[in-house]
Amino acid sequence: MKAILTVISLIFASIIIITSEGQAMTMGRDEFVGPFSNWADLRRDYGAIGDGKADDTQAIQSALDDLRKEDRKKFVLYIPMGDYRITKTLVLLRETHNESKDISIVGEDPARTAIIWDGEAGGIMFDYGAWYSKVSRLTFDGKGKAKTAIVHGKRFVTYNEFSDIVIKDVEFGIEGGIMSEQGIAETAVLRCKFVRCSKAGISIQNFNSLDWFIWYSIFERCGVGITNIYGAGNFHVYESFFINSTDSDISIGNTGYFSFRNNTTIGSKMFFFAQNITASSNITIQGNMIIETKETPIQVGNHGPVLLFDNNFKSRISPQVKVNPVAGFISVGNTFTVKEPIEAKKDFISIDDKIVDYDTVQVKIPDLPSAPSNYNRHIIDLPVGSSSNAIQQAINDAMKRKGQRPVIHFPAGEYAIDKTIIIPQGSDVQLIGDGVRTLLRWSGKEGDTLLKIIGQSHAVIRDLSISGSGVVDGLVIEGCDQPNAKIFIERGNVSSAKQVGILAEKIANIDISLHDFNHSDCDVGVKVIGTNAKTEGRFVIFSGASSNNRISYDVTDGGKLLARDIWYESGQFPQFISLTGKGTFTLHGAIAAVASKEGIMPIELDNFDGNFSLLTT
Repeated sequence: MKAILTVISLIFASIIIITSEGQAMTMGRDEFVGPFSNWADLRRDYGAIGDGKADDTQAIQSALDDLRKEDRKKFVLYIPMGDYRITKTLVLLRETHNESKDISIVGEDPARTAIIWDGEAGGIMFDYGAWYSKVSRLTFDGKGKAKTAIVHGKRFVTYNEFSDIVIKDVEFGIEGGIMSEQGIAETAVLRCKFVRCSKAGISIQNFNSLDWFIWYSIFERCGVGITNIYGAGNFHVYESFFINSTDSDISIGNTGYFSFRNNTTIGSKMFFFAQNITASSNITIQGNMIIETKETPIQVGNHGPVLLFDNNFKSRISPQVKVNPVAGFISVGNTFTVKEPIEAKKDFISIDDKIVDYDTVQVKIPDLPSAPSNYNRHIIDLPVGSSSNAIQQAINDAMKRKGQRPVIHFPAGEYAIDKTIIIPQGSDVQLIGDGVRTLLRWSGKEGDTLLKIIGQSHAVIRDLSISGSGVVDGLVIEGCDQPNAKIFIERGNVSSAKQVGILAEKIANIDISLHDFNHSDCDVGVKVIGTNAKTEGRFVIFSGASSNNRISYDVTDGGKLLARDIWYESGQFPQFISLTGKGTFTLHGAIAAVASKEGIMPIELDNFDGNFSLLTT
């Protein structure tokens, strides 16, 4: 059988990259496309000056008021290069379901587009309550006077993104939720920079502020980089860089499940501090480079369990890890530079740890992705509601510019698709929408596919929704299984699949990676069918959340799946995992709350002959 990746419906997929052999492309090495003609422009449409002297508060507030409206005409606010002085708090909240929903606020370039506080000391720069939305490519400069750059949320919100933002000279960069109000969940922070945030760069502050995913960000000279000590909630931190944090890079008080993977810290007081609290907390600390902290780099006062593996320490502080003696603790493959590096329970497990000479540990400064550049690609701007034929013609026309990565732009609105749209082999077209409100919805007969991509290809799909209307596959990628081929999906959201939300079938070579991936209300959320051959492709879900699937993960016939840092809940379905035949499945760093039904177990192994691992789950 031909290798196929099938997605039933994909909502707000920020990036999908299909990379043919020899064209490796990673998240963050992408590009910015815009502005488009249908976007609101802060200067053109609202009269903002942006010279750093004029008071632009009212102009920006007027633009935000329009974004809040349920009957808004524009869903993206573009802020051209400039310094926009504000003297009062900017407000974008919601009282009803559709207010402040599915919107984006996008600056031209974070290095040259700034919101500057010139109001009272201790003020809030932006009181932000949008959901299914994005703030991107801006600098918030508190000038040492503002308390907080972004206070995020009084009402519950979910599925937001902060990307390519610089926040500096405030007490708090982002406050995620308020203890007396509701939570802020499923939020991504991508490629942001927090400088001199005296209390915290990111402060998670509500028990329902869950599943914050922080990627590729920099925290420089902050009190704490990321914390929940001012409230509660959980978060995960990946491939970020901490410099000279005065209290700690990461800290927690109230517990949950947390992971800190592949980060680098230099010169901070400590890397991770968990307060002494009599509660358990699943904690994974993996692959971090921890350099010259002023105190013991890792200090855990709660009851764990803690999994510490593949970290590198360069410090003369002893011990280098201190864990509450009642906590479960496993240390695997870590490199230490002191003779007695760990203080923990007497019977903790240590596997393949090693102690090396201080001078042999090489310091490597991470090369983090910067804000994507604008390459001014050729743009084909479609009218709202364009037909299947018109869209296919635009794709065919774009093939004439192969090698130039042409852009087809879908303005916010609904597109009724009645025949399969095909991205042909070899295409490098970019299909770009305006966020959730760009919806390609199937309106044709049963049995077809809404969008088909033929490999080898280098196509990109970003900021749009695809719905098979419950009767067809939303997206099928076929012929994609060449050696070194890659498919990357960032912030995909699959829902309401009658059979399988996302299906990887007969893959032997390809590397499929999903970041911050959600799947819900499907019969089966994710299914991987292998080849039972010597080689099997790799399918990895690096982080995300899910709910109310009959089964969330199904691996069979030699398939391989890794899911890490996953939240799952269902009050209806008791089953979570199904494994049959041969295969490999690892669930690492997860919380699953399932319904209870007599005779049905959350995990089913049916004649399974393979490898199944549960780590800090």
